[in-house]
This record gives sequence, structure tokens and C-alpha cells, in this order.
Amino acid sequence: MRCASYARYSSDLQRDSSIEDQFRTCRGFAAHHAGWTVLERYTVADEAISGAAKAGRNALNFLIEEAKRKPRPYDCILIDDTSRLARNVDDALKMVEVLQYHGVRVIFISQGIDTSDKTARQLLTFNGMMDEQYLVGLADKVHRGQEGRVLKGFSPGGKCYGYVNVPVEDSNRQGKYGRPAVIGVKLEIHPQQAAVIRRIFQMYADGMGLARISKTLNDEKVSAPQPPRTREMQAWCPSSLWEMLRNEKYRGMNVWNRTRKILNPETGRKVSKARPKEEWQRVPVPDWRIVPDTLWGAVQARIAHTSQKFSAAQSGGMNRTEKARSYLFSGLLLCGECKSRLVIISGQGKRGYVRYGCPSHRYRGVCGNALTIRQDRLEDQLIAALEQRLANPKMVEYTLTRFHEELQKCQAQIQRHAAGMAGWQTERRQLQVRVGYVTEAIAETGHSPALLSKLADIEAQIAQLDRRIEARNPMDVSATPAEIRKFVYSNVMELRELLHQDPSRSKATLSQHIGQLVLTPTETPSGPVYEVSDGGMNLLPGKDVMPLVARDGIEPPTPAFSGLRSTIQ
Repeated sequence: MRCASYARYSSDLQRDSSIEDQFRTCRGFAAHHAGWTVLERYTVADEAISGAAKAGRNALNFLIEEAKRKPRPYDCILIDDTSRLARNVDDALKMVEVLQYHGVRVIFISQGIDTSDKTARQLLTFNGMMDEQYLVGLADKVHRGQEGRVLKGFSPGGKCYGYVNVPVEDSNRQGKYGRPAVIGVKLEIHPQQAAVIRRIFQMYADGMGLARISKTLNDEKVSAPQPPRTREMQAWCPSSLWEMLRNEKYRGMNVWNRTRKILNPETGRKVSKARPKEEWQRVPVPDWRIVPDTLWGAVQARIAHTSQKFSAAQSGGMNRTEKARSYLFSGLLLCGECKSRLVIISGQGKRGYVRYGCPSHRYRGVCGNALTIRQDRLEDQLIAALEQRLANPKMVEYTLTRFHEELQKCQAQIQRHAAGMAGWQTERRQLQVRVGYVTEAIAETGHSPALLSKLADIEAQIAQLDRRIEARNPMDVSATPAEIRKFVYSNVMELRELLHQDPSRSKATLSQHIGQLVLTPTETPSGPVYEVSDGGMNLLPGKDVMPLVARDGIEPPTPAFSGLRSTIQ
């Protein structure tokens, strides 16, 4: 019996030795059965991985994929406990069914379950239900513990601008590393940040807009909260101010249980889902108060009025809103000075009124790029320039040359692979000879664990060579010059047609060919223009620069070409 073994532990707080303990149990079980050998190649583990979903279980997925190979490299999988396989009944039963279909037994040592037995499914279902309930109970305990901390006036976790997290210790209990046990985390007001918060509330209550507040704080170099992972620039921005003005912590009220974490079974990641308002917990914590009630009330009244008036207004992004989906180049334009993504900063969807600009200048005041450009002017000029480039014979010839070069590289790589395959074929024949020798030795001496293990290792090497040979099977990439020219021209025509299709349908494909366009404001004798540089534009050979007229009242000019360099002037 050729045995694989699988182990898992779920948290980085657990000991790495947990894996060693599980493997020791598997080897001890195999040692008590004559002729059973644990294959080291198939002794694998998933470390610090939850059993709630299959996603991210690389070691387990490896064993399942290997079980589908022919010839099959092992006969059974030894697992210490059913909870190590999965903490979801459906996942456990499905994986066992797949393994059984491919002739692989699964043995859970602690519970004595062997899937070759008729009662295995019932036993696995019963134990799987208990394993699954463990996670549910654990989540309930964690949630209950957080609720208890909230009710006592502690913070359940996370950082908040305006406060400092201070651990609360119990001197009568010993925690980790010999220090007193931490029974909770309390928030203490940060004096300097609290003054900034009160000032923000007051400015908004006095009628200042979020963009103006952001610019004021950034101009004065007031330290901003840490930015999210999606943004590198640490600066005040309207979105963070909007959240801050609605944060009830600043009025001394801890609002908890607004969201819950749910595991996505496909990705294995947890996502936040909103809870009904009746499940929210509101606990007064007077020590947290930074903003007085009168100021809080004035701000909330203005927020309600603003939300009712402008709730539908959104802009920017690749496909975030219905309007954004109608803008062909939204999501593809970067500011050349600060690398922020250019967004629609004015206009309400009417062509000729909508304008692109830098949000870091418009809303934060931390970028010097004040130049804006109408959507219709930008799109007309970019589309005209791209069409001219696609129709330019020199550009087509350049593409043909590059295509031919890549084809030659591919052919040379195939030849190298073919040379390597000859060596792999020779190595495979030698291993087949060794298999014959080991098989004869087993026939003469009987079933020897050492010989069986040796045979399994040789077969695994042969299987690995087979996969390499199959993956490197040479393809026919030969093509005549006429076929290459026809292929390139057909793709060029498809791209030209793409520019005139429905923007919402063509944006994704266009982005694959254009990449990012960097718009840098530049002063010229005739006025300011945007220089558009190749931010990864695959359509353009070399590092080309294309000026865009950004002035109102001037019709988009016809592009003129000088070699492979385009200018719009």
C-alpha cells in the first residue's frame, strides 16, 4: 500500500510542530500494517490555512490532482483527523468522492474511518457536522467576547484617527510571556488630532465644502491619517472627511456590530456584509467625546441636506458607475505630475460639458496640475491619433517586423525544447530499466517496504518526466509572409472598428492594447496642452509623445504625422 499523508493547522498562533505530530501519527499507523509505505514526496501539509474552504489549500489540491494521474502514484491518503481535511461537510464529502472515483482510499486515523468501508460516508458526515459546528461555535465565542468588551466601554479592535489604543491589563492574571493578561483595549484621545477633528467639523458646519477643507489642511501640512493600501499619497481627501464627519465615536458613542465577516467559498477570503440596523449595538462612552452635541447636530443636518441633493453624483473609475461606463478612456488616464488617476471633475453627462482633471489638485490641493480637458475634445483627439497610427504603413510594417521577430524567438525556443526532450526521453528509458530491475527483485524476495518505496520514487520520476514531455510537445508555429501580413492587418482592422463601438463594450479590450496614458500639462506658445506619453501603449513603437489641445473654443485639429511621431497642434 503506497500511502500519501496530509496535515494542516489553521492559525499562525498554533505551533508548527502540530504538522510534525500529525505526520508522526500517520507514519506510526502505516508501520503497524505490513507492506504499507508512506511516500515522502506525497507527505504534504497546508500551514496556517483555514479548513472552512478549499481555496488556498495548495497541498491538498496537489494530492487530489496527483490522484487523477495515470498511472496513479499512490493508493491511499492518511489523515490524522477529519477536521484536518475540512470543516465543511459538503467539501469533505465531495473531495472524498473524487478521490474514491480515482481509486484512492482516505483513512482518518483518530476516528478509525476508512472510506473503503460501507459505513464510511455516514461516519464522515457525522464527524464533519461536528467539525463544522466547531467553527460556528468559535465564531460565536469570538463575537460574544467582542460584545462583552464593547459593553464595558472597550474598543473591539482597529485604529481610529483622533485616538490612541491603550491596552488594559489585569494584574491578577498572567498572560503571554509572563506579563499581566490584557483584558481589553481602551481609546484615549490624542490632543493634537482631536483639535484637528473639531476644526474639520466646525469648517463643514460653517459651509465649507469637503474639497476646500481638504485643500486647506493639505496646504497647512496638517498630518493626515494613514492612506489605504489602494493609495500611496498620504493627504486629506473628501472621501475620508466624509467618513470622519459621520463617525459617532467623536460624539462619545460606540456603534458596533454594523457588519459581519462572511467567507467566500470560491476565493477563501472573508468579505464584509452589512447587518440590519436593529442588530447594531450603541454604547455611550463619554470618555471618547471629541465633538460637542451642538456641533455634531449642525454637521449631521448639513450632511442630510447634501446627501438628499447630490446622492446620485459619482464620477471616475473604469466601470464604477453607469456614466463611467460611457467614457471610453476613463480609468486609463494618469496625471503626469502625481500619477493619480484622472477623473470627471465637472459636468453631468452632457458631451461638451464633462471635463477630466486631476483629483489630487481638485479635491486635495496637493498636485499642481490645474489643467482640465473636455471629454469630447480628449476622446476625439485620442481616437483620431490612434486611427492615424493604425493606418500608418510604417506602423504596420513595424508591427510586422516585431511579429516576425517574436515568431523566430518562438521557433528557436521550440528547437531548444526539442533538444531537451531528447535528453528527457533517454532519462525515461533508463528509469524504465531500473523499474524492471526493482520489479524482479520484489518478485524474488517478496513485498519489501524498502523496495516498494524505491519503486514508487522511480515511478514518480517517470511521471514527472512524462508531464514535462507532454507540456513541451512542439507546436507548429510556421507561417508564410503572406499569412503573417494577413493576420496583422486583420487585427489592425479589428482595433480600428473597436474605437467606434459602444464604449461600455470596448473599454476592456482597448485597455489591453493601450495600457495607461500619462497626461502631463505643458505650456506652449499657443497655450497649455496635455502631452500624452506612452504609459505602456502597445500600439506605439518607441517612446512617443502626443500633445492634446486642452483649450476651449478650438476645434480638434487633424493629426499630422512625421515618420512614427504624431503631433496634434
